[in-house]
Amino acid sequence: MRIISFLVIALIIAIPFSSCEKEYFKPVQVDPNVPVSYKTDVEPLWAAKCMGSGCHGGSVPPNLSVGKSYASLIEGLYVDTLNPAASLLMIKLNKDMPPGGLLPQPDRDKVQNWIKQGAKDN
Repeated sequence: MRIISFLVIALIIAIPFSSCEKEYFKPVQVDPNVPVSYKTDVEPLWAAKCMGSGCHGGSVPPNLSVGKSYASLIEGLYVDTLNPAASLLMIKLNKDMPPGGLLPQPDRDKVQNWIKQGAKDN
C-alpha cells in the first residue's frame, strides 16, 4: 500500500513538469536591416564589458573609453567594412574577447551589423 501511495504522489508531482510540447529559450535575433547607432548601440557595450577590468580604458589598444573608442577602432584598423567578418574587431569578439566570456551573440551581431552598415560614427 505504501508503494502505491508513493507512486501516486510521485505521479501527481511529475505530471505538471512534463508536457508533449517543449518551449525552449529562443535567442534574440538582431535584424540586420535595423540601423545600428555607434553611440547608443555599440559604444555602451565597451563601457559595460571591456573597460571594467581596466584593459581597454587607454592602457591596452584599442582605447574603448567613451568618446575615444570610435577613433581608436577606425584608426587602429580594427574594422573592415568591405569584409565585416574578417575585421580584427569581429575576430577578437568571436574568439576570445572579453576575457572570462564572450559577449552574447546578439551583441556581437549588433557590432557586425554596425560594421556592415558602414561603421558610421553616429
